[in-house]
Amino acid sequence: MTGVNLLEKLLDSYQSSYDIDRAYDVDGDIYDAHASFNVTSAKYVLIKKAELWRANCFEHVFFRVLEELTVQDIERFSRQIVTYIEPTLVRGGKKCPEKDHMYTYMTGVFIAGHGVSDQVKKMVKSFGYVKNYRFAIRGYSEARLLVFDLENHKVFGNRAAKDLVKGYTKARII
Repeated sequence: MTGVNLLEKLLDSYQSSYDIDRAYDVDGDIYDAHASFNVTSAKYVLIKKAELWRANCFEHVFFRVLEELTVQDIERFSRQIVTYIEPTLVRGGKKCPEKDHMYTYMTGVFIAGHGVSDQVKKMVKSFGYVKNYRFAIRGYSEARLLVFDLENHKVFGNRAAKDLVKGYTKARII
């Protein structure tokens, strides 16, 4: 299976729940695709005006197909989270997200055609980014990294992406 084939397969699985944009620009850097998701949950008594609580949850997934995943690719994604993705897509340029924000996941999905070095694996597994807003009263945002190593038929990611890795490993997608 090629990287482009896997990307199409992944995007097909995301299609039903996510809004997908092809060739997505992140501060001058083009990703192969971007998928965004949001869901609102609320609890109310008898009528909708008597709302007890509301929670808004979001995810932004950035897909990139590469021949070889490098340390520079991971560092670039990390920089983009801090300089563009979190301030623009999560907070909308404001000091913190809107009221009722619960969480936002910022997920990077990298598809590497020719394997991944041990140095990159170590960097991916130790990658972490979590930001709380107003002591988590306004929720949090967290970065997840997921890597598909096509040459070795492996899926791995950082600690935050543990459930994604488990799901894709069970599904035997590659």
